[in-house]
Amino acid sequence: MRGTLFGDQIEAFEDALQYIGEYDISAAPIRFIDEKWRTEIDQFPYQMTFGSRTVIQPIHPELGPVLPDYKPLASIPRAIDPDEKYDPKYFDKLSNWAETFKVIGFRALKPNTRRGFSMNSGMSTRIVYEPKGNRATVLSDWANLFYQRVVDRQARVLEIRYPSENRKILSIAELKQKKPSNTLQEEVLWIEVTIENAELEKVNAYTGCSNCWKRTNLPLQKRYSCAACSNKECISTERITFKFEARDDTGTMAFTTFNDDTERLFRKTAATIYAIKEADDQDAFRAIQDMLSSTPFYIKVGPTQHLGQNNVLEWTLKTIELKESLDIEQNIQDTVTNFDQGKDSMEKHS
Repeated sequence: MRGTLFGDQIEAFEDALQYIGEYDISAAPIRFIDEKWRTEIDQFPYQMTFGSRTVIQPIHPELGPVLPDYKPLASIPRAIDPDEKYDPKYFDKLSNWAETFKVIGFRALKPNTRRGFSMNSGMSTRIVYEPKGNRATVLSDWANLFYQRVVDRQARVLEIRYPSENRKILSIAELKQKKPSNTLQEEVLWIEVTIENAELEKVNAYTGCSNCWKRTNLPLQKRYSCAACSNKECISTERITFKFEARDDTGTMAFTTFNDDTERLFRKTAATIYAIKEADDQDAFRAIQDMLSSTPFYIKVGPTQHLGQNNVLEWTLKTIELKESLDIEQNIQDTVTNFDQGKDSMEKHS
């Protein structure tokens, strides 16, 4: 069966799908191919498409430096000691985990694949503080041998989860050079770009739910009960999306903004943009084009869920920030800092 990758997916899936590799693939829509559209390489009249929820797992994964013996959690017998597990002192043993990197075990954890892969603890979870066996020994030896690597990884995780106030701005070329191996799911970065050729045809204006933005065929300002979000007090209102090519001195990337970010980017309300689109007002949109091509702005980006699910790195737009807004915010912060420093200096002299 033929699978199809579109656009940036081809490069993003390069490391996840190998030639003659065998994989378990789930949540990949399969569609029937009409006879007139089939090619000679189509052995079956169906085509598989990879979407945002697709999960790809290799049947024979390559093992890294640690060689764990994977077993289904259901095959591990549960061991529960209520008198011990509900005692707060039971967890005090983990207080110095950052210093010693002790190898511990967990029992009765539940896998969670909604955002990549993680393990969720429950009422029946138990921590094994001194696990026995070859696997625990191998992990302990590895942690001691590669102590600095563990420390560096810990620092990297803390840096991503608790970022500083200073935004980390990369070029598009630097962003494209990042690999799944050095990117975390929670990582967010910024790029400073312009839009050289904004097109009115790429603006999608529609009426949608005021709560969840789901499209509706009802007239504007009509009150109704939305079946998508189960809200009974919704109003059909103007909603906008915009597809564009962001550009800097090093390259381009494609993004899509949704309602609030589109309003912020265009410096106009959704109702105004909706009216421009409906009237096909090229003159009004030309002013927006000129502004977007000459005024840089910031895009906050982060990895899609494919990173955690399939080790595939694709970037998605998180939000839009206008450069002038950040400059004003920085000036206010600098003014407050200078005022505090002056106040401290006066107090010292007095």
